[in-house]
Amino acid sequence: MDFTDLNPQQLAATRALDGPVLVLAGAGTGKTSVITYRIAALLRNGVDAEHLLAVTFTNKAAQEMRERIHGLLPSADIAAMAVSTIHSFCCRVLRRDIHHLGFSRRFGIADAGDQDSLTQQLMGEMGLAKGEFDANFFKNGISHAKNHIESPDDVGANSRRDIMKILADLYARYQTVLKNMNLLDFDDLLLFTVRLWQEHPDVLEQYRDRYRYILVDEYQDTNRVQSELLRLLSGPSRNICVVGDDDQSIYAWRGADIRNILEFTTTYPKATVIKLEQNYRSTKAILEAASDVISRNEDRHAKRLWSTKPEGDRIRYFEAEDEISEARLVADLIRETCYGPGISFNDIAVLFRSNHQTRPFEEAMRDHGLPYRIVGAKSFYERREIRDAVAYLRILHNDRDDLSLLRIINVPARGVGDKSIEKLKQMQTIMGEPLLAIIRKPDFLNALAARGRSNVEAFIKAYDAALSAFTTPGYLARKLLRYLSDIDYIPGLGKVYKNRKEARQRSDNVVEFVNSAALFEERLIERALPRDDRSGGGATLQSFLEAFSLTDDRDRTEEKTEADDGVTLLTVHAAKGLEFACVIIIGMEQNMFPHERSINDFAVDEERRLFYVAMTRAQDHLVLTRAVTRTRFNRRAVMQPSQFIAELPEHLVQQETPEAAFSPASSDQVSTVISKMKERFG
Repeated sequence: MDFTDLNPQQLAATRALDGPVLVLAGAGTGKTSVITYRIAALLRNGVDAEHLLAVTFTNKAAQEMRERIHGLLPSADIAAMAVSTIHSFCCRVLRRDIHHLGFSRRFGIADAGDQDSLTQQLMGEMGLAKGEFDANFFKNGISHAKNHIESPDDVGANSRRDIMKILADLYARYQTVLKNMNLLDFDDLLLFTVRLWQEHPDVLEQYRDRYRYILVDEYQDTNRVQSELLRLLSGPSRNICVVGDDDQSIYAWRGADIRNILEFTTTYPKATVIKLEQNYRSTKAILEAASDVISRNEDRHAKRLWSTKPEGDRIRYFEAEDEISEARLVADLIRETCYGPGISFNDIAVLFRSNHQTRPFEEAMRDHGLPYRIVGAKSFYERREIRDAVAYLRILHNDRDDLSLLRIINVPARGVGDKSIEKLKQMQTIMGEPLLAIIRKPDFLNALAARGRSNVEAFIKAYDAALSAFTTPGYLARKLLRYLSDIDYIPGLGKVYKNRKEARQRSDNVVEFVNSAALFEERLIERALPRDDRSGGGATLQSFLEAFSLTDDRDRTEEKTEADDGVTLLTVHAAKGLEFACVIIIGMEQNMFPHERSINDFAVDEERRLFYVAMTRAQDHLVLTRAVTRTRFNRRAVMQPSQFIAELPEHLVQQETPEAAFSPASSDQVSTVISKMKERFG
């Protein structure tokens, strides 16, 4: 293992092995190398692999970390090491110990769609009209409370506002329903782990003894409950190393709390702080401009990126007449850039602040015959037929999962209409049993028409047969395909979708989903999992559903290949962690970027961090564009340049007119707009 590839600051981070350590890793400074070399150093210094916990924010990052560690130390027992997302780690903890909180270890995980359905159901039961109350307010309010370790009683007690009292009531009902169905939502995975450790110190002590060294990636993206969970686990030894960059904290809307990284030395007073400032990605011009912009934020750890790369080109800035002209301009720029040496379509990204901005750019790319891909479009896994297939599997795993049963009881149509479902719910109110148990009862079956009764009985028979099959060893994918066929789901897609072509496509999608189970099995064979995950050496329905539920959106992004060459269109949020030779940031207008909501909420600092992230995705070329007028709310509006344009160093910006951009000699003047904007925004 050779540490000579590390710079002095990176090397220092791998040597400070004991006690709390904060590694402030600026954009493109090689933080992943630091984490993997640090793990390798711990192993080389005699720390047992089973005493290490490395927390990442995506499964892809976890897998990359395992592979890198294996490359550094081929003899290391990767299987003994816990390298995973924090949600996956908490899920393993709860599978083992959640019975202390009154849940079954066979709990299911409620996804975002389940949370929406349950919130709306409870609103209806409480007489809360949809027009008067926003379901997202309640759903987000519950999530916010959990992220801040607040119970329903805490929410009700901490506010005099009536709406918060209603939120507290709905939150309490929400938790009761989930518990009755033996379900946890994503936030519960973290909250219940903290509760478990707070209420059962003996259980916490077992985990402290197991995980004696903790490493956390992307610490700036942690929320309060995650911070508390890590504080509890690190215990008196405080052997915790966190790596992150407060300048790249851009997920406050997801609950991330920048104070966790800003106040790390307050939480851990004896912490060692190491700054990584040597950037290996971008040119000096891009880094200087980005550093000047982010330095305007006051609440940050002071740092300034530098590089040994060349000075590089200045930032090109264009103003177009409207959004259509802007899109055409960008398409022309891409075509021009790809005629240059060494740059392919795969090397170019178009970044935008919000998803709705993509439409004119898609049209312009098609009109110009340019290949492109959109990151963040509707996921394969969000399609209706895939969610239905997952619901069939979830009810097989957890017979108390009423949400899944209601989703599929009449898909495909079995003659169980709205009236039958209403009767089912009424019977549940009286009997207090799971819906799956009630549909077996003669009182319910006899109330159905002959066709409905026959179909439900066939459903129950196929369900019971599958339940028996899944208890014996065998290939998971083969069992899934047989079950979905016997339950009449795959054959029944022709009844759900009358268009034969669409039905065939949906059926192919379900088969592809089953294929994903086969790939899951192969990965278990190829890759050693943490010892806690070993359950007989093969894939189980529980492990497959768990992996599916805990897959981050960023894990589902398709990898780029030469055969699938194309310009990448994506939001700045989705671009974090990526890099491209050429980056084009569009919509550089006030109220677009920064977003008007952030301006109204005095949250421009996070928007500035977002702009900083966007700039530092670029390796060699950075282009900014804006529209002078734009259609907003069905009206043509005159747009002002973004205040971030004024914050760029004038000597590093080259404004060009669209016409001059493609002439042999481009304009070399810096726009007077920038000077005027500097007067306005300082």
